[in-house]
Amino acid sequence: MSGFTDSSTLSERVKAIPGGEMLMMCYSCGTCTSKCMIQTKLEGSYNPRRLIREAVFNMDDDAFADKTTWLCTACDLCYTACPQKIHISGVINAVKALAVESGKKTPYQVAKVDESTCVACGLCEKICPYEAISLVEKRVAFRGTITVASVDANKCMACGLCTAACRSTSIRLAEDYNDAELIDSLLSWLETERVSS
Repeated sequence: MSGFTDSSTLSERVKAIPGGEMLMMCYSCGTCTSKCMIQTKLEGSYNPRRLIREAVFNMDDDAFADKTTWLCTACDLCYTACPQKIHISGVINAVKALAVESGKKTPYQVAKVDESTCVACGLCEKICPYEAISLVEKRVAFRGTITVASVDANKCMACGLCTAACRSTSIRLAEDYNDAELIDSLLSWLETERVSS
């Protein structure tokens, strides 16, 4: 049948998401890659052109596992330089949305909330540039049903702003220190000093 498109293919599903409709407009010139701060400063394998190829050729597994899928911050530095005026972040985030829908999770560390100390002040929610944090009502051990901060792992970019803003030190990056570990480390050091003196 003329004009028939398979809506089950990755490329068609990407194009059906707002922002993803620009998938086929990319000329793979590389301008976006040359402007991207993630590639130059954070992750050398970050490559929007490769991700577009994976999406165009319906390589679902490769696209969902690609680091590019999970690292775009939608800063749009690339957009101003793109000769096609493609919001590549829209395409990347469309692929990311489909990855999340299929049950994939970000391979990167994300902020974690210590619900036993969170006071739900909302500073982390207000400061997060990725809208990854929200205040939710939840049943917490020893505290009952209370409001606490909750992090959407698929939106969190591990920038650390929430950690810097939290006055109760209740939100931390997974690889960051926490108060209990710091105290244990200090006590261990004091014990070592006591024994050696």
